[in-house]
Amino acid sequence: MTASTASSDPSYPAARIAWTAVGVLLLLYALAFIDRQIIALMVAPIRADLGISDFQIGLLQGFAFALLYALFGLPLGLAVDRLSRRRVIFVGVFVWALAATACGLARTYPELLAARVLVGAGEAALAPAAYSILSDLFPKKRLTLALGVFAIGAQLGASSSLAIGGLIIEAAKDGVTLPLLGHVTAWRFAFIVTGAPGILLAFLVFLIPEPARRGAGAVRGTWRELFAFLHAHGRFFACHFLGFACIMAMAYSRLAWLPAYFTRHFGWPIGQTGIVLAVFTFVTGALALPITGAIVDRWYARGVLDAHMRFYVWGGIAATVTGAGCFLMPNPTLFFALSTIAMIPMGMVAIAAGAIQIVTPPTLRGRMSAIYLLFVALFALTVGPGIVGLFTDLMFKDDALIHLSLAVSVLALGPVATIAFVLGLAPMRRAVEAARARGE
Repeated sequence: MTASTASSDPSYPAARIAWTAVGVLLLLYALAFIDRQIIALMVAPIRADLGISDFQIGLLQGFAFALLYALFGLPLGLAVDRLSRRRVIFVGVFVWALAATACGLARTYPELLAARVLVGAGEAALAPAAYSILSDLFPKKRLTLALGVFAIGAQLGASSSLAIGGLIIEAAKDGVTLPLLGHVTAWRFAFIVTGAPGILLAFLVFLIPEPARRGAGAVRGTWRELFAFLHAHGRFFACHFLGFACIMAMAYSRLAWLPAYFTRHFGWPIGQTGIVLAVFTFVTGALALPITGAIVDRWYARGVLDAHMRFYVWGGIAATVTGAGCFLMPNPTLFFALSTIAMIPMGMVAIAAGAIQIVTPPTLRGRMSAIYLLFVALFALTVGPGIVGLFTDLMFKDDALIHLSLAVSVLALGPVATIAFVLGLAPMRRAVEAARARGE
């Protein structure tokens, strides 16, 4: 950015300060997704070691993580609205890094389940605090782009987890010997080596400023005001939460099961699967996030008040058709060709967050983001990975038919998302007009 400030508005910080904050938060978001998603490449060895089913793996990838991620969201959202957001992030990163490392020390399925629950509890702090900080560093007409760049961290982390996990499992397939811990298997070593660095990286958050909260005046931020605001714009939030939760469920099912899909359906080794998927998901995601964010910002700046929902009316259709079709392709080349189109709507992370920040009073943003993430966590993180394992175990009853499970899950979720976005167009316009009337 060439302007002296992040917005060409002297009331906002210099561009260097604002984009440094984006960079630090992006790195921590990447770390979160590494610790969240690395389990996807370790399905086979974990199943073999612990003697568990695809459905139990789905619980580890979905429900176990989502449980405290959702339950801790509201109290952490309140902390974001009332306390130093940097400190909230620091504590969250520190906790999830310890828990992610503990996953590698688990000897039984219940122990691994408990550690995954605590990873979710720590990660619940990052997104609401990051959204709130960036909303005070960037004006609304540039916010979705900034959130899009921040969300590249998710793609970077998810891709890195595939690459790092694949390399570790291949290199340490016979296990490694660690000081104090003795011999550990490859999948346990992968958890330890990716989780432990976060304990130190947590301190990076203190490199960024704690910006003043903008526009905090008429709305004090009480719980009564929060629920009154939710009630006043209930249709907008219902359509927003449901639509984006379905899109996210589709995204999480891909993240959770693509490695197993390639190893089972195409017979690829884990190492090759990890590297190829890492490159593909990062390149497509890293391009989609800022591009889609910039498009929506441009529409919004031109007066399209429902720009965020309008983009996803078409995005939902594209994600459904290409997202299901790619799993029915007969070879990897055709899969990647069609899947490239399906990945574009996955840039919704920034668009969903941007819509909430734009319509919500500053003193309510942390809790409102937490409520959104609570719904997404309970629905997307549970339904996304879980529904695929459920279809495989109960409907198709054959591990080799995982491609059908993935396709059916997309066809079940995609149309619901699209309909929700269509119904949310007019409510979003009204919510934006109300925010402007409040002077926000």
